[in-house]
Amino acid sequence: MTQEKLQSFHERFDNIMQTPKRIRNKRLVALMEDMERTYNIPLLYSAAYTFNNPEVMKLYRQVSYARDFEGGR
Repeated sequence: MTQEKLQSFHERFDNIMQTPKRIRNKRLVALMEDMERTYNIPLLYSAAYTFNNPEVMKLYRQVSYARDFEGGR
């Protein structure tokens, strides 16, 4: 894991949060998928993975919690 790559994901997240709500969820999901591929994040919770990758998982959870399931389309 490079700090530069993680920083680019942070910047991308910050940019997404500035977009209108109607397109934000799709971009957040795409960001999560890109993080999953880049960092091989397991589909099911793994305490070992979380322990060994705290910075990645902190951002991943932040992105996940930012999604809006109430807003509709």
